[in-house]
Amino acid sequence: MAAHVPNPGRLTGVLAPRCQVLLDGPYLATRALPYTMVAARVGGAGCESGPVWVGTNTIYANKVFPALLPHGLFPELDGSTIRAEVAHGHSRFDFLVGDMMVEVKSVTLASGSAGAFPDAVSARAARHCDELAALATSGRPTAIVFVAQRGDVGSVAPEDEVDPDFGVALRAAAKAGVMVLACALDITPKGAARARRIPVTL
Repeated sequence: MAAHVPNPGRLTGVLAPRCQVLLDGPYLATRALPYTMVAARVGGAGCESGPVWVGTNTIYANKVFPALLPHGLFPELDGSTIRAEVAHGHSRFDFLVGDMMVEVKSVTLASGSAGAFPDAVSARAARHCDELAALATSGRPTAIVFVAQRGDVGSVAPEDEVDPDFGVALRAAAKAGVMVLACALDITPKGAARARRIPVTL
């Protein structure tokens, strides 16, 4: 059975031979692949937290983010107005929340109880940090929000061993005034649940 995996990363520690996955579909025959993978189950009896579903569709983080704002998960953000895919100069950002430019990053990688981003080198993510830092320096409110699509993490940090440039860019952005926030979701076959804030370790 063939399925599209909408994730540009490596899904390290998530995808493995014979692992259990959740598929969405089948879709119309006009698509190249009839199914889309939305999650994979990791862990087991030998894991401290037991098996857990990890959301593998990076687009889902952007879809769920606007739904979290009305519930007060991010009180730092003025959620009275929100627009997606906002162009600014030569850049395009995920959201304009009030007057704040926001980039959302999906977290799937974990080391123990700590989530990590990215799971593959991402020059694009580092560039977003630089662009938001420049806006923050000019006085524009900006934020980066990590959405961990797995319920077994209690924090998020840059994965310096995978992409040291991103770690440097994220820390520089935070020093420039970019807000760096994170949340975690429990992923289940019925959808996401128990959204909660978790700290970012820089």
